[in-house]
Amino acid sequence: MLTKPGARTKVVTALVLALVFGSGVLLGYAADRTAVTASVAAAPAEAQAEAGSAGAEDGERRRRPPIYEKMNPTRAQSAVMDSIMLVHRERMNRLHAEFRVARDVYETSFDALVLETREAIAAVFPPEKAEEYRRLLAERDRREAEDADRDDRK
Repeated sequence: MLTKPGARTKVVTALVLALVFGSGVLLGYAADRTAVTASVAAAPAEAQAEAGSAGAEDGERRRRPPIYEKMNPTRAQSAVMDSIMLVHRERMNRLHAEFRVARDVYETSFDALVLETREAIAAVFPPEKAEEYRRLLAERDRREAEDADRDDRK
């Protein structure tokens, strides 16, 4: 397939960079769309109910009412906006589902690439050094997993 020395490495590097860039774009797009959704997701009555029910005793943040509420819409306009928001929420849910799938594919590819790279490096060493290298990697992975668990519990 690729016969030049280092050609495979360049192709793999290019693919990893493309995946990282693509996932960054998807993550940025999803975060941007989530911010928009959060600011306009509540229907007029829901926005007022949430603002009144968010109590200081449980530390919840008060949700800001959507900007379109400041326009004092008529009932007919509110009904149209409610239907727009319903469609918007459905589309956002689908987009989030697609993003989760793309993220899972990326993480699977990333993990496979890391393992492949580690094994390629281990193959450079004689067997006893390769085992020591694998042991050190496993030790570091275990510590990082413990740190991540500790961070998740905070």
